[in-house]
Amino acid sequence: MDPLTRILHIKPFGSLYMLYKRIVIIAKIPFQVVLYLLGINKLRPSWTLKKVLILSALREVTYISEKTGINGGRDHTKEVVAKDCLDAHFIWVDGVPDELIVGEVKRLAQVCGAQSVCIPAYGFGRWNSTQDLARDGEKIILNLHGGGYIAGTAHPEDLTANIPRGYLAHGISRVLSIDYRLSTTHPYPTAAPFPSALLDALAGYVYLVRTLGFKPQNVIVGGDSAGGNLALALVRYLRDSRDHESGLDLGIPGGLIAISPWADPVGTYFATLTDGSPGVVNAKTDYLRLVDKRGTVVSQHGYAARALAGPMSAEDATRSPYISPGSLNLTTDGLFKGFPPTYIVSGEAEALIQEIRVLQTRMKKDCEVVYDEVVDAVHDFVAFPQWEPERSETFKKIVDWIQNL
Repeated sequence: MDPLTRILHIKPFGSLYMLYKRIVIIAKIPFQVVLYLLGINKLRPSWTLKKVLILSALREVTYISEKTGINGGRDHTKEVVAKDCLDAHFIWVDGVPDELIVGEVKRLAQVCGAQSVCIPAYGFGRWNSTQDLARDGEKIILNLHGGGYIAGTAHPEDLTANIPRGYLAHGISRVLSIDYRLSTTHPYPTAAPFPSALLDALAGYVYLVRTLGFKPQNVIVGGDSAGGNLALALVRYLRDSRDHESGLDLGIPGGLIAISPWADPVGTYFATLTDGSPGVVNAKTDYLRLVDKRGTVVSQHGYAARALAGPMSAEDATRSPYISPGSLNLTTDGLFKGFPPTYIVSGEAEALIQEIRVLQTRMKKDCEVVYDEVVDAVHDFVAFPQWEPERSETFKKIVDWIQNL
């Protein structure tokens, strides 16, 4: 940890640094406008001034948690009062019983000491109560937020909460967003490595099918960025557990949505990068940078991967389909056999584009996949209400797809 970062981890310097970043964002607006009018910072032909300003702001704040240690997460042991839940309902979700944790996930949980716990969730849409049972034929989305497994929250104040709102605006009646535990590692105390977040996602699924009575085929599991990775892991567990000797069968969800999924957290493809590789080229256009212009891994990416893997070795992580389904070190035969119909969204200008393309190619061999690569869009663009018309068009296509499952 460099000296500046050490200082920013001391209160109140971290908060002051965040205030400084906000001031920088505002101060840069006039200059960004002039550059836009001159055509200098309009790196893609379809980008409006709004999109350019959004990207400028995001580049200032995306990696702020690395500098300050402020990750935007919330205390998972405290209930959020109704007035602070904005347009959502706070819901406690019980941890899953031990007998529902089997196979490889059980082994990994024992290795790192992960346990299922009671977790917060937020209900978006038509929730009359936390025990609002499934209606006849009702479909619901189990939503998992992004943030690299190290930042963010399912709380409605988070930027990614615009994704549940997008589903609702185009015809979905309810969304349940799980506030799964975030991972940390050195130089912070190690906490919640894999499969902690998976156990939390599983708890959300069990809550829907066993407590609220949703049929598995009416549950659509979705996530963005790291949440997309987690959605893939949850569906994989539900598939694998059906074949386990315990006879456990929690059903298979009716569909899977992966928005800008983080398919290869351990970055096995980094060694293959050249100056012309999309992941390197898109470092100039996206706010998310996994590699710099020389193809060198940025520190935040390495930290997130280490925090997620926990005690698992880097080599083992590259061979785990739960952690890195887009890893180049995996045997791909039947990797996604038994998965439900899947809708994958990516931005053609995003940094993760290479691993997402690998993922969708693999999945198409084993299951039904719709792949929507949106021209000139950046990572997780559907989380930004100003990214129009692409955002609304994408949600409309996803909801139409859900309604036809």
